[in-house]
Amino acid sequence: MSASEDEIEMYRELFTSFDIDGNGKIDANELDIGLRNAGMSRRRESVIKMIDDVDTDNDHELDFDEFLNLIQSEQLAKLFEDEETHELKRQSVCVGLQNIYGQTPTPPETEESVKAGLERLQVELDGIKDENKKGFNQALEKCPHLIDDDFLLMFLRTEVFHAGRAAQRLVTYWDKRIEIFGEAKAFMRLTLDEALADDSVALSLGYLRPTDQSDSTGRAILFMDFSQEGKADYTSFSLIRTVWYAIHVALEDENAQKEGIVIIVKSSDSLRQCSIKTRKELARNMQGALPFRLGCFQICHPPSFINIVLNIVRLLTPKKLRNRVKKHKGTHEEVIDSLAIYGIPKSAVPDIWGGDLNLEGHSEWLEARRSIENGRY
Repeated sequence: MSASEDEIEMYRELFTSFDIDGNGKIDANELDIGLRNAGMSRRRESVIKMIDDVDTDNDHELDFDEFLNLIQSEQLAKLFEDEETHELKRQSVCVGLQNIYGQTPTPPETEESVKAGLERLQVELDGIKDENKKGFNQALEKCPHLIDDDFLLMFLRTEVFHAGRAAQRLVTYWDKRIEIFGEAKAFMRLTLDEALADDSVALSLGYLRPTDQSDSTGRAILFMDFSQEGKADYTSFSLIRTVWYAIHVALEDENAQKEGIVIIVKSSDSLRQCSIKTRKELARNMQGALPFRLGCFQICHPPSFINIVLNIVRLLTPKKLRNRVKKHKGTHEEVIDSLAIYGIPKSAVPDIWGGDLNLEGHSEWLEARRSIENGRY
């Protein structure tokens, strides 16, 4: 395989994430678990064949070189191609900007339907065994004021009022929140001076920030800057906490709860800067927990190595997420026009690309948020 040192290093990180027992080899069980975590369930025979097709020493396991051959194999490429074809067919039946990303339409809400939904959600929660909802029960005991009807309604909206799925997401949410914030802060309000009081360094990066803008159908628009990775001394959990915070800020808009979120992405400046560990932790701590509907990742001015990164991301993120990626190339004007097709206004495009969003104003935005939060609570 012809690859640069940076590419080899990224693939080595990916290899390590599949090599569960750390013995330098990936067997059928480990490959199966990795593919299933990425949403690609395969029959046992199919997984074994994937290994055998590139297993040059016939030990029925993959060393690093054999893993590289698998990554660039036609078999794996066909898995992704079949996924993309299915997603395009699914989206082709959707009409207009309201459902341009192929999402399930949000049901209309009335006072009666909301009340009925909350009642069904409570029934589903009651049906979950206590040993399977320990985090949620802790939250009920320590911060019941945070779990009001408005909070619960976010989970119902995320799951388009499917009470069973909403209950499971809610339980997962509190398990993840305790893991990420720790028990000392998990039950505090997600504000700059409470749960995020120790995350000022990671917050200053603006890794993920709300733009305070919406697309033409009400989806909140956020800006994610992967080029900020590694530019300060922070822990991965601290960075993840800032992502949780930004999403919760966006969800203060009821339309965002109903319609979802769109994320404009600035890629890393180089392959060496990309952190597979960070991306994997991000995906693991967002999947099935946070109460938001992801419309799409809109990647602007992608670098030449973007396809390498996307292939790795495909193996680290759930199927639903990895198929919601759009790339926009060309001049600044062409990218702005391309985003406009998806209902994204110039006011939400960063000024580094000819838009109106002032990236230098992030510290002022944080101070404005602190004032809002202190006034509110």
